[in-house]
Amino acid sequence: MSTFEGFSPQAPAFLADLAANNETAWFNARKDAYRDLIQTPLRRLFLTMAPAMLEIDPGFDTNPMGGAVSRIRRDTRFSHDKSPYRIKQWMSFRRAGEGWQNRPAFFLAFAPGGYRFGMGFYAASPATMTGLRTAVTARPTAFAEAIAAADEAGFALTGETYRRSRLPKGMEATLPASLHAWFGLKNVYLCRERPMEPLFFSPDLADELVVRLGKMAPLYDLLTGRTAQTDRP
Repeated sequence: MSTFEGFSPQAPAFLADLAANNETAWFNARKDAYRDLIQTPLRRLFLTMAPAMLEIDPGFDTNPMGGAVSRIRRDTRFSHDKSPYRIKQWMSFRRAGEGWQNRPAFFLAFAPGGYRFGMGFYAASPATMTGLRTAVTARPTAFAEAIAAADEAGFALTGETYRRSRLPKGMEATLPASLHAWFGLKNVYLCRERPMEPLFFSPDLADELVVRLGKMAPLYDLLTGRTAQTDRP
């Protein structure tokens, strides 16, 4: 199994240079640098974390050659931005197949200025968000406890907001205050933002991600309707 040894301190500078020279000729002359600085360590990080993440959900796609780890080339067919290469790199632990955008996933993303990781929906549909709000109102204590664990691990709730909250009238006093924000979001994810710190360039990054993301396993179970740890091997 691949062992993650940390990202090179040169990785952010490579991505910054790519942002300034986002063209085929420049990149083709530096393919080896991309492989050594970005592609290989990112895939190794993914594979190093995979066994622990499968304990959260054994259905996660752990093939780094598929869609779980970003490719460098962008799909520009339906975009006004025709830049051929991605500056932001990412990986995710998610269930494979159609409709994955409406299922929660764990993720890491990084760019020249910093990195972020967390859990949530890539693009939840209105129906998915309606179902989520129903789940929150049905199990407010469980959700409040799971959200408190995520908050303690350093994750902040974020997402695009509605103009007006969907919190049912009269429920402000009955639901825990920590749940109110969930009724104002069109899409939801919890994220921890970090600068390019020494940890990012250390093998310890894998353990840090596993431990912190693992704190959100109870919330993941609630969002997917799993019966907490009883559904895990």
